[in-house]
Amino acid sequence: MKRIISLCFILISLFSSAFAYNWFDDRYFELSVGSKFGLSNNSLQIGDFLKKDVVIDLRKLAEQMPENGWTLNSYLLPEVSLRLNLRKVQIALTSGTEVWSEGNVSKDLFNYIGKGNSLYQTVNISQKINADAFAFEEISVGFNIKKFKIVVKPAFFMPVFHAGSSNGLLKMNNLSDGSFNIDYSSDIEIYSAFAISGGGGFKGGLGFDLGGSLSYPLFDFLTLTGNIRVPVVPGRLKYKTVQTTSLNFTTTVDKIINGNLGENNFSSSHGDSQSADYLINRPLKFSAAADFTPFGKWLVFTGGLGLGFRHPFTNDEDSFEFFGEYYLAASLRLLNILKFTFSSEYYEKLFIHQLAFSANARILELVFGLNAQSTDFLKSCSGGGLGGLFAVKIGY
Repeated sequence: MKRIISLCFILISLFSSAFAYNWFDDRYFELSVGSKFGLSNNSLQIGDFLKKDVVIDLRKLAEQMPENGWTLNSYLLPEVSLRLNLRKVQIALTSGTEVWSEGNVSKDLFNYIGKGNSLYQTVNISQKINADAFAFEEISVGFNIKKFKIVVKPAFFMPVFHAGSSNGLLKMNNLSDGSFNIDYSSDIEIYSAFAISGGGGFKGGLGFDLGGSLSYPLFDFLTLTGNIRVPVVPGRLKYKTVQTTSLNFTTTVDKIINGNLGENNFSSSHGDSQSADYLINRPLKFSAAADFTPFGKWLVFTGGLGLGFRHPFTNDEDSFEFFGEYYLAASLRLLNILKFTFSSEYYEKLFIHQLAFSANARILELVFGLNAQSTDFLKSCSGGGLGGLFAVKIGY
């Protein structure tokens, strides 16, 4: 009987110590596979299409369209990482891909389809396209110096492609016989590490950037953190391909309703890939954040502000962008096994409001998140886009 009581006491002590030392949250090693993803626009709402009878008020759509026109955004960030916790030093090796795209059509298109135009009046509609894809390999090394927590994140990246166009133009004219004429032309420049046509192997130049963070516990309940990622060596894309598209036709509304575009002249083609030397970097970023734990680490409030610069220090001034960022979050932990996080952020020109959940059994942790998002704040709260995240973590 004494042995049984002693064994129970030992097990209870071990169990208590496990939680006291965050046993469920601090693995000695961990393999993680996951991804973030999203698709959104700044005008149309998902609820508009989840109806039995879909009715779109074109005049209302034109009136509510933002002055900068209709924008469609997407991103995909799959990652695989291996982490080692050596107590005094933490090391992580991450391999991943970043894919980002943005397309824009000017408001003139929606003014035309919602309100029409005068006889012989020409409507000029512009479009813009920007898209990037990077593969990267990052090593993260974290260590403590007195109260400071320092993390250094050097990374090599390989640009896969960059697509850009700012000269897309659509012209519309009403004619005296009741028909209208449409003329469209666009050239999309595609820089890539592989030849899209005409032969040629994989040719890309590695880039290098340096990131890191510095944390300091100002009080027991308040920790301040600064983050930075600075491009050092730009990546290189060695091929250039131009995708040329043109369309011209004259028709009437009745013919379009009946599925007849009338006589049209459409062509879309690209020539052979040519040699190029296109320099490109991942975004330059600065941010500062604070973790506030007034009731202990089971409830964490986080707030942060940052700045970002897309395509810095490269030879493409047309695609350079500056954007601010913020992050607000509240995380609730239940015995370090269950974790709920609600966050709101402005990330690379997107407003994202997310609810994430993780279940942790030490050797296995599952993470899921769902968010609403858009480049327009109001549309991000009312169904302008959806995104999410998932991750599977195993280790001990």
